[in-house]
Amino acid sequence: MTNIRIFFAFVAIICLPWAVHATPLAVCSAASNPLPAAAATNDAVAQRLIAEERASWNLAIQRNASAYQAFHAPDFITLTESGVVGRGASEESAMDAQVRFDQCALSGFEVRFVAQNAALVTYRVVAAGLDHGKAFRLDSYASSLWMKRKGAWLNVFYQATPASKQ
Repeated sequence: MTNIRIFFAFVAIICLPWAVHATPLAVCSAASNPLPAAAATNDAVAQRLIAEERASWNLAIQRNASAYQAFHAPDFITLTESGVVGRGASEESAMDAQVRFDQCALSGFEVRFVAQNAALVTYRVVAAGLDHGKAFRLDSYASSLWMKRKGAWLNVFYQATPASKQ
């Protein structure tokens, strides 16, 4: 279960539009979620970041390392239950060939612009599959911080928090 937690903590970057159709592996489904009113001030950017967040999951599931890595900021970090993990370890874990997804659904997206060139993307992840031969089920809330640097939106931070069992 540790590998799958690390994997989910590392999956949060952009993808090329064609990559979501490139493999027979499971892909995260795209539920229709209208943006909340707070994000409507910059709807085009918000919609793009949501698409990039969805695509990042599919890139990791498909193990498309070069496309996956191309969209992380050089200082990208992930916060896990073990602490802060840097870009290299994050990307390596996301490409683990021993993790297979049979289901992945992302929903409830919200985008909050926290500065002119920074946006926080939050959403829910429900996924299931096999991690090194053991079944897993994940139900978490995720957050990614995207920053516009030299004209490109890059992911600089990711964290997932298990949903409470209420």
